[in-house]
Amino acid sequence: MRELAALLVALLLLVPGSAQARADIVAAGIAEARNLGRVTVRWFGLPLYDAALYTERGARFSWQVPMALELAYRREISRERLVAATQSELERIEGRRRDHPVLLGKLGRCFRDVDPGDRVLAVARADDRVDFWFNGARLCEVRHGNLRKRFLGIWLSDNARSVGLSRRLRGQ
Repeated sequence: MRELAALLVALLLLVPGSAQARADIVAAGIAEARNLGRVTVRWFGLPLYDAALYTERGARFSWQVPMALELAYRREISRERLVAATQSELERIEGRRRDHPVLLGKLGRCFRDVDPGDRVLAVARADDRVDFWFNGARLCEVRHGNLRKRFLGIWLSDNARSVGLSRRLRGQ
């Protein structure tokens, strides 16, 4: 009976959206991380990646709370394509800004080519800093004015390409 109970607990830990904290996200600096939402991002029906948002202690979404956005890739995508897509989304949301080349240069140093199964974690504990983790290992840190809202807003703002997916990620 004890073995059955242990198996059920283990299976619950694997359920997407489980309330259990993920050790790698806690290690990345989000204390008692809890999942708020999870979505699959598609392009012409093909799944590109799964996105999940975690907040500290399961706090409701707010730009002021520490958070981590995880992208689990299902397709091979080059670093250059990731940088270009980020540039495109920043320009779509913000218009062309003078600091985009500097910001994209900083982000580009953190981006890597991704393959199916790769996980990128963007951890934002402050307004002007995002730490990047790649497959569970800390990769780099980017500091830039209002970076949390500007970069993570690509997925989490009401100006995101898909407002419905953004709201689901935010747990709304």
